[in-house]
Amino acid sequence: LATSRLLINYAEPYRTQILDYLFKPNFGASLHILKVEIGGDAQSTDGTEPSHMHYEDDENYFRGYEWWLMTEAKRRNPNITLIGLPWAFPGWIGRGVNWPYDFPDVTVSYIVSWIIGAKQYHDLDIDYVGIWNERNFDIKYIKVGCLLSFFIFMLFLN
Repeated sequence: LATSRLLINYAEPYRTQILDYLFKPNFGASLHILKVEIGGDAQSTDGTEPSHMHYEDDENYFRGYEWWLMTEAKRRNPNITLIGLPWAFPGWIGRGVNWPYDFPDVTVSYIVSWIIGAKQYHDLDIDYVGIWNERNFDIKYIKVGCLLSFFIFMLFLN
């Protein structure tokens, strides 16, 4: 829903009506899954999403429109499945080489911080996270991600 970037600026009552048609159960499209872009500060689509961390020590979980869209979807359908998927990563993730798999621990921490931020600041539970949109996967990144995510979940989110 990259063009959903425009939706937040629609006038009422049209914005509410569109959101209802998209997400209310047994009404309109009744979407039961919402996949959003985990912003990466890169031109990814016509609805590019800014990163929650422009730099390693810069966290802001109110940038962009995806938080708003997920909150609106959950408001209408508390059982909707939320999925996050990075299209790009900020330059600091790859330590200047622009390849996030060279430092899987950094990349995993970046994604996990987005998941934790969703819960802490927006009360959103992220059900699934994709690896990297339209890119090859890296098994070390997946293993580090699974392990770190498990421990984070057990410590903070459970």
